[in-house]
Amino acid sequence: MPESSPTPILSRWQLAASSALSPFALVVVSPLLPELRRLYTATEADVQYVLSAYLIGLGVAQLILGALSDRYGRRIVLLISLIVFAVMSVVCAYAPTLEVLIVARFFQACGAAGSAAICRASVHDIHSGDTAAYYMSYIAVAHSMAHTLAPMAGGYAGDVIGFTGVFLSLSMLALAMMAWSWRAMPETRLRVTNASAFSAWHLLTMNGSLLKSPVFVCYAMIYGLTGAPFFAFLAAAPSYFVDHFGIQGAAFGAYWSSMSLAFLTGAMTSARLVKRIGRYTLIGWTICGVGFVGLGWPIVVSTFGATPVTLIAPLVMVSGLLGLITPLTLSGAIATHPQFAGAASGLCGALTMATSAALTIVGGHFYDGTGLGLTWPMSASMIAMVGFYLALRAFERRPTAAT
Repeated sequence: MPESSPTPILSRWQLAASSALSPFALVVVSPLLPELRRLYTATEADVQYVLSAYLIGLGVAQLILGALSDRYGRRIVLLISLIVFAVMSVVCAYAPTLEVLIVARFFQACGAAGSAAICRASVHDIHSGDTAAYYMSYIAVAHSMAHTLAPMAGGYAGDVIGFTGVFLSLSMLALAMMAWSWRAMPETRLRVTNASAFSAWHLLTMNGSLLKSPVFVCYAMIYGLTGAPFFAFLAAAPSYFVDHFGIQGAAFGAYWSSMSLAFLTGAMTSARLVKRIGRYTLIGWTICGVGFVGLGWPIVVSTFGATPVTLIAPLVMVSGLLGLITPLTLSGAIATHPQFAGAASGLCGALTMATSAALTIVGGHFYDGTGLGLTWPMSASMIAMVGFYLALRAFERRPTAAT
């Protein structure tokens, strides 16, 4: 922003609520997967594409919308994205076949991608360093609350109004969010009038510059892997809990919410701890804990058997840890190239969704019907996080690593 322009004032609550729409819409359908499988006479693997199509849509659209918001401004792109989300939610509600639902979910996610990428970029348009991390903690808290409320809401609403009512409710929620954003969301980035500022070549150049930065890639991959255990769990856990424990719908949502509440606690604590011990120390100790859980979880299940406690308790533990570092790693990634805040935010989201979609598909296709089979994709993602952190520490010691 030019120095003569007054600094826009961001509403933490509007940013948090807008960014929470995307994870809420993803998770709210998870308790409905067994119902969709019966309704469309589909296989377990086919139904997983209701989740993976959404994740792929988020990844693809964030790449484009983040760069578009760098060119045309944050506010207009956010508002149009919310309209797309509302319209595609109605299409989902009345999808006559599973194939139509999957395609509609992809485009629904394209609308959700606007709120996900733009709210993060808006913070870095104005703030930096620990202040930006503080704002990002609020966004992380909102994400966690969405993850907490969505499965319970989806389970109860699915029992009462069915999946059609759930998607219609998402459409109304998006319209309400659009009205709030219209009033509360200021423009944090001036429109770029240079026509070459958004071209296919310029988009490739921006993303190429980001991907050439090893520090950005390591931060972005750690951030992406923070959500991977949950999505891998969603791929097969609803069916496993129905088949082996008779737990479904709202009851499964309650189990899922315990993980989200732990993540919420971690995210709320992160905003305080980052000012006391610093970002780097907090990330390091937390990832050590994540790696410990990743190594120990399959051992626990093998030793004590697959029960709701042995399957959920380690995830609750790691959820709290991931809540601590999710806002910090995202802020660290975007801070490597603040001049490309929109593109950096979009690319972070794209890498996250690509990783999560891959694990969702892998978890669904290679699930062998056992409790131990549920743990392998998630444990692998936790151990991979440790590897990227060690690489990050090595690259950060190099003076030119972030450029």
